[in-house]
Amino acid sequence: MTSKIDAKVDYDDFPDQLIEIKSKLLDGSIRAISLDTNVFTRAGYKLDQGMFGRLDQFKDAPFQLVLSEVIIREVFKHISEHAIEKKLKFQSGLRGISKLWNIEDSKQLAVSTELLQEIEPKELAKKSLDQFINRCGVKLAMAEDFLNPSELLKHYFDTQPPFEGAKDKKAEFPDAIALLSLESWAKKEDIAVIIVTHDKGWVNYCARSERLFAINDIAKALTLIQEVDSHQTILCRKLEKEIAHNKHQNLLTEIEDSISDDIWSIDWIPEADAAYYYDAELESVELDNAEFVPDNDNPQLYPVDYRNGVLVARTTVSIYVTAACNFSFSVKDGVDRDMADVGSCIATVYKKVEIDILISFTDPAGNQPQIDNIELVPSRINIDFGSVGPEYFNDDPNNEYY
Repeated sequence: MTSKIDAKVDYDDFPDQLIEIKSKLLDGSIRAISLDTNVFTRAGYKLDQGMFGRLDQFKDAPFQLVLSEVIIREVFKHISEHAIEKKLKFQSGLRGISKLWNIEDSKQLAVSTELLQEIEPKELAKKSLDQFINRCGVKLAMAEDFLNPSELLKHYFDTQPPFEGAKDKKAEFPDAIALLSLESWAKKEDIAVIIVTHDKGWVNYCARSERLFAINDIAKALTLIQEVDSHQTILCRKLEKEIAHNKHQNLLTEIEDSISDDIWSIDWIPEADAAYYYDAELESVELDNAEFVPDNDNPQLYPVDYRNGVLVARTTVSIYVTAACNFSFSVKDGVDRDMADVGSCIATVYKKVEIDILISFTDPAGNQPQIDNIELVPSRINIDFGSVGPEYFNDDPNNEYY
């Protein structure tokens, strides 16, 4: 098949690719969207929040949301593992608190049971996925129904994407199964599909496909889908002008209040340089202020959903935060090989980061549109605390803890 572009993950360098996707959306060729596992990962597996909270627009709709069986299985595995990790940390922390506060085992068990509701991690993962699939009307491309084994082997032995350039070709089998199943599904439906992915192998495969078109931003994909009806874009331009003329004077303040209230919906990842092993426990993230990107006075709005007279638009804001993190340091004991505690410190940092916001406008076409809701899009943001090390405050040999 003829290659559509020389594939790379950053589509800012390939405006023609977006133009082609938009053209095929407008002529009705593209009538479905699909997601790679890494899109779920970047959203922190919050299947009912942010952009994922807007995917229910595809339930019982002409435009479909289709996922490969492979993606469903990988997401199930990742949610289960994440839940196991969080459960173990919770139980360990609860045991530590119980020892310090002399809490009886029965009370400790009661607290654990009440919060965890006796739901096992795999059960939790299945429940989350089932609800997501039902809420969004997800179509499933099952390998049993849509995978051609001969085509899979051909891609493997001819080193075609996604096997192309892979150090461990066998590790790419799940990706190959997913992509071939999706392409077969698209061929059966006689449509093309937008593939949201951050994986270069997927991008390279789509570059050779006549039915799969890769894009690396789910928000941009939803905007393109909404722009099929240019009315939503026109409404966004209208709202931008109204905001520029102070029709929503308190919008930025309302956004700051929403960010402050929901700042932990962002998965903050502390990073640092240290001469020791360390465990990092983020203690606080506090908002100082926010501003629109790129113009502090006016947001740029992009439609992502429009139903029942409510327009949901995405905008990007820069936020300035002060974060504090507790670092506990340790070294490996040369005798028994256990980790020995060597101290701790609390580090703070002031950072500017960009996040996406969803703003819901009621009656956006009217003279008095109202802001109905402001929501943070869940994301993962790294915070670099620079160089850190233990702080020693009790060097006095007369101190009781010396």
